[in-house]
Amino acid sequence: MLDPKRTATFAAIIILCTAVFSVLLYREYESLKKYMDYVAENGKSALFHEEFINQRVAFNLSTAFSAATPGRAGVDDPDTVCAHVEHVNGVYGLNLAGQTFTPLNGTLQTRDPRCQHWAADVPELAVLLDSNAGPSPKYSFSNYTGYAFNNRRYYIDLTHDFIYITHLVDTRHYTFQNWLIAGNRNIDIDTSAISINIDRDALRDLQRGDSIVSHIYRDGYSKKNIISMLNPVFTNGKIRGVIVTDFSISDLATSFYTPDRPVLWSFLTLYMKDNNGADIIPFHKPKLSSFALIEHQEAITRYYTLNASLDFLYFALTNLWLLGLGIVTTLLICQYARFHLNRHASLTRDNVTDPLTGLFNRKIMPQLESKVQDVLRKNIDVTVIAVDCDGLKKINDTLGHHIGDQAIKLLGEAIATSVRKSDYGIRLGGDEFNIVLFDANITKAQDTIARIDAKLVEPDKEPWVKFSWGAYSMTQKDTLESAFIQADGLLYAHKQRKHVSRHC
Repeated sequence: MLDPKRTATFAAIIILCTAVFSVLLYREYESLKKYMDYVAENGKSALFHEEFINQRVAFNLSTAFSAATPGRAGVDDPDTVCAHVEHVNGVYGLNLAGQTFTPLNGTLQTRDPRCQHWAADVPELAVLLDSNAGPSPKYSFSNYTGYAFNNRRYYIDLTHDFIYITHLVDTRHYTFQNWLIAGNRNIDIDTSAISINIDRDALRDLQRGDSIVSHIYRDGYSKKNIISMLNPVFTNGKIRGVIVTDFSISDLATSFYTPDRPVLWSFLTLYMKDNNGADIIPFHKPKLSSFALIEHQEAITRYYTLNASLDFLYFALTNLWLLGLGIVTTLLICQYARFHLNRHASLTRDNVTDPLTGLFNRKIMPQLESKVQDVLRKNIDVTVIAVDCDGLKKINDTLGHHIGDQAIKLLGEAIATSVRKSDYGIRLGGDEFNIVLFDANITKAQDTIARIDAKLVEPDKEPWVKFSWGAYSMTQKDTLESAFIQADGLLYAHKQRKHVSRHC
């Protein structure tokens, strides 16, 4: 039978330990929510850094065109450039199918066959649209120098109607048709910009000299959803061209990467959503996933919202030690409590236990009285049996008190092994015993007496320990004390009816 006090103690320990470690887990959860804010802000800063680079590139290109310094690509005059002009599928330019013009690292496409019209711009392109066009570390506040973006950068010249991309493009397979409109040598910024999902208001801001961004659109060259940033290039106070920088999946992943927590990165899901529609750019997802524990949304610009979610698996894996510590701590505290409960129970048991027989002593009476009255109120039978040895005084006088104690011990052991666990065997003192039987009438009391007799016969077929007894069935008006008196009276009546003297 479970001890209610012991059960309540262990339950309280488990609840308390669970509460403590739940608080610790909740604090870790809140810390991760704040870290998701950091991921978003850090990514925005990285994009802002790249935006600054593009503005610097546009400024440098504007300066270079205004200075009009010739020969920077190792080219003496436009005739040298024109000597390397190629023609593929109605498109003219440089490096159309491979790098045949080594001073230029990328590809230039145009529909204008008049090389002399645009050849003078080539030296400036070769110098300024390279990796050294970024911010000067000497005066930059940015700490993003370690980030390696792989974005594509274009320059669209509105004066000489060509497009230059800073890496090689095989024109046999792809032409920038949205800028190089067939049948018309002039690039129309109003028409072409719409093809990369730039709204009218942003286009007007670009023409006023502002840097702008596109909505999410599907790039014809990469066949993937991307975002483009546009920066105007000026000469003599007028827009000469536009620098377009594409932000791909890898660029966004670079922006929002978490180098301080590489394991967390493996469990992040990140995508950029266009606020004007359902277009998204999913740029990172975990290889293993269960369900999103933390979800975070952050406005990146007026056009885009970052959606980030952290998988529960990360929280579980990184807090396994805390879970293990909680289990071990709970078990240790329970073990410590068990030791003290057992010790207390042992001391309590010793206090109400008779050392000679192992039965209860008189100190159990107040506790037992409360239990008996509760049972009687439920109309459950309670029967009391009074037992004592026959002829104990004669044994003590003739054989000695140690033999008398042995007789009492034998009778006590017979009682202890004959009653149920729910019953109580009590040694009141000397050779006087009482037995309290729960859910038992007089008939069951007689069965108990028969078992005691049988136990005394087991060690010796002619038992020398004999006893008398009396049984009384309690009523709701009785107390234990009054029931014991009634049982004692029946015991002495039993003694008087005996005609054979007994050795005890």
